[in-house]
Amino acid sequence: GRGAKPVIALEFGKERWSSIDFHRQIEGAVADLLNRSTGSNHIEFIDAHSTPETVWRVHACRKTDTQCVIIPPQSTAEQREHIRTLAETTIQQGDHPAWLWIPTSGTTGSPRLIGLSNDQLQASANASQARLGHQESDRWLCCLPLHHIGGLSIALRTFQYETTMVLHPHFSAAEVSDAIDGEGITQVSMVPTMLKRVLDHRQNRAFPPHLRFILLGGAPASTALIDRCRVLRAPVAITWGMTETASQVATRSPGDLRGDPDVGLPLPGMKVTVQQGRLVVQGAIAPGGEYTTSDRGSVDDQGRVTVYGRGTDLIISGGENIDPSSIERAIELHPNVEECAVVGRASEEWGERPIAFVVGTPTQNLSKWIADKLQKFQQPDDFIWIDALPRTSMGKLDRATLVNKAQVSHRVSEGSGD
Repeated sequence: GRGAKPVIALEFGKERWSSIDFHRQIEGAVADLLNRSTGSNHIEFIDAHSTPETVWRVHACRKTDTQCVIIPPQSTAEQREHIRTLAETTIQQGDHPAWLWIPTSGTTGSPRLIGLSNDQLQASANASQARLGHQESDRWLCCLPLHHIGGLSIALRTFQYETTMVLHPHFSAAEVSDAIDGEGITQVSMVPTMLKRVLDHRQNRAFPPHLRFILLGGAPASTALIDRCRVLRAPVAITWGMTETASQVATRSPGDLRGDPDVGLPLPGMKVTVQQGRLVVQGAIAPGGEYTTSDRGSVDDQGRVTVYGRGTDLIISGGENIDPSSIERAIELHPNVEECAVVGRASEEWGERPIAFVVGTPTQNLSKWIADKLQKFQQPDDFIWIDALPRTSMGKLDRATLVNKAQVSHRVSEGSGD
């Protein structure tokens, strides 16, 4: 009883599919899938290019309860074979409630498969809708890749909400900006690096009032970026989530750009607690109802979640545990600094020492400036100025690359006699 469905269910370039045409395309994908099916144990591997065909094939798998394995389009032959072998082994190990399988390796290591069930995906869509609101005229722009949960969740949610998905084949700051201004986009999901490029392209021009929210996740946003958004009164909804929980876990309300480090309250019906320093997600979005994440963090007395970073990012120096994010936040307060990342570098004397990679306008006084803001053991041994922090395709910081750079720079300086 929600009234008539929207005229358009999917837009891709100049092509449009009504709700009826969209369902017909899914039925065609179902017929093709059943024609190729090898039986009840069939696994459908999908090269997840950002095209309508990917959307229809994923929906066809969901409709037929077929095991669907997403393959990133840029995967090498070796990576594809690894994912296929992993899928066959994982799925055949037992009775899994999951049907959608997404490979992820975070920032390091070999790919692993994350399985998501219908219950998780539906609960995620319902909880997100409760936090962010809903209008029948909503148009959600998807400029995130469809081989990540951030992009896939838009395809699944707009179908469930019976609203419009506007799909872009790739990210372009100019095209995203134009679509927001001229195509009535009400929602868009981005990672911080994407949003920064959009703001740069717009030269900090304000967003139109029809844009209800910019769901911003995938990686922590720098203080400088949030400051820019606050000035523009941009409807940014800071969020924290992961593939294992079908995307969002905690999300601020759109436009809540307080300077506090939290990512907001857990989505309605969900709970986040801390066990042995790790954030634990409880609720229907979590696999098995409860999931201990690899993220360290805290929950305040109002229930708001603060994420410090992954446990594997911790730097242990002379027996002291050093949280890189606390150093990064302090350094980013300097007016010359746009963003910063801190990693550990091997030290014979201390085990590890923090090294800061800094983006901005180089200054010689950063070490003196930070001296009264951090304890002595927290203060980085080196400040290395770089043009941009290395990131994955989803905007996550590539700490492994920085660790290697830290080691190389140390060997070079030792060799030069400095």
